[in-house]
Amino acid sequence: MSNITRLVVLGAVRQFEPVHGYFLRRELMTWHVDEWANIQPGSIYNALKSLKQDGYIQENGTEAAGKRPERTIYQTTPNGVVELMRLLRQTLWTVETFDTKPVMALTSFMFLLSRAEVVAALKVRIAEIDAKVASNGFDISDVAKSSTTPAYVREIFELSSLRLRAEQEWARGLYDRILGGAYTFADEIPAGTPPTAGRDS
Repeated sequence: MSNITRLVVLGAVRQFEPVHGYFLRRELMTWHVDEWANIQPGSIYNALKSLKQDGYIQENGTEAAGKRPERTIYQTTPNGVVELMRLLRQTLWTVETFDTKPVMALTSFMFLLSRAEVVAALKVRIAEIDAKVASNGFDISDVAKSSTTPAYVREIFELSSLRLRAEQEWARGLYDRILGGAYTFADEIPAGTPPTAGRDS
């Protein structure tokens, strides 16, 4: 199971718990995770099984509706919450040059962190993207100097730089929106309130 699948499914359990697999499958498909995270409907159930084996989620009874079979209800364990925060922070503080999946997953679950941490990390991301784009520029220069690398390989780095600049523009806008009070974060949710409280603010 990839770290992105682990983050998305574990984060979704935390967000909606107690929750059964069918709800998660239906909900995550509305997020188009099959498109941006390459998480297919069947792999959600496999991820739940794996997360349970790893001790990150546990069964919390069953639920039956009408004539449908009973569905197992899941919730995160204390170790699962620790793992989720580790994965989320790893994603928050790391800019991927070629991969958009981590930043999409980050957007889905950033409300589990404090406003101050998200603001600080976005500031770092904005600066780090400048470094990544500069590095791409040197890669383009190396392609031009190489006697074996096809010249069109530079387009990989050109596309990457444009993608990174788009992410940077988004990060600047998000940074401003969060500073302006948008959304609700973990440190602003009253104790005892379900994690879902941060979703719609």
